[in-house]
Amino acid sequence: MSPKLTRTILLAGTVGFLIVWVLEFRRTTLFDSYWLLLLSITCLLFFQFNRLKSSLTAKKKAEEEELAKTAKKAVASKTIKK
Repeated sequence: MSPKLTRTILLAGTVGFLIVWVLEFRRTTLFDSYWLLLLSITCLLFFQFNRLKSSLTAKKKAEEEELAKTAKKAVASKTIKK
């Protein structure tokens, strides 16, 4: 699955579980419906984790590309003295 699809599903799950929790909380007590709130919070935490992990990997990849460019320039600029 693509990262965008995963993030969309997790965010939709967060909102969906939160709405269902509010409706269930109005019908019953907090004790009977807290599991829906926990599912909503869990989806939100996985969404945040996924978002931060993908941004860190993109940042690391950009830094590696920049290092490769500077190394290639340094090798190309050296001349052989005779």
